[in-house]
Amino acid sequence: MDNDYKDHHIHVSVLHFSDGWKPRLFVSWFDGKQEKSRLFTIQQTYKQAIEAEQRGVQFAQKWIADGKPQLREVVRGE
Repeated sequence: MDNDYKDHHIHVSVLHFSDGWKPRLFVSWFDGKQEKSRLFTIQQTYKQAIEAEQRGVQFAQKWIADGKPQLREVVRGE
């Protein structure tokens, strides 16, 4: 699933585990002329892949709106 938000491109894929689906996020943007990106997986599990994708987009949008704060290696969902 792809989404654009506040001059950022968000790509969400999902990883399947025995207990459900986890969103994997790739966010890219330009800082001046330099392209930057961040890749992370949310450690919250969802029953359906589409829900994991939607929550991933929501998480990325909030992360961007909050000023892209530093994230821990393991990111837990809300």
